[in-house]
Amino acid sequence: MPPPNTRADFEHNIGLSFEVALRKLGSKQLDPFFVQRTLPQLKNIEFLPNGRINLNSIDESLRLQANMQHWMELMPPPEIIKEDDKENN
Repeated sequence: MPPPNTRADFEHNIGLSFEVALRKLGSKQLDPFFVQRTLPQLKNIEFLPNGRINLNSIDESLRLQANMQHWMELMPPPEIIKEDDKENN
């Protein structure tokens, strides 16, 4: 999958990470990986005076995770194959 072409696309992907974090924080059980890795990275994001994200405050793993969440939205839903649908060889 291609990387984002513009700053706006990248900021959109980071916004997706914030949305996922809010959903996970509202759930009863938190994923340990999320609590140890993703949540601190989201807390460390700095904003510029004009409200935009300071790109220097985003580390590589958060960038990769945000882009992957965007790619997952673009993928078609998985196709469930039943046992009866398998080919007999």
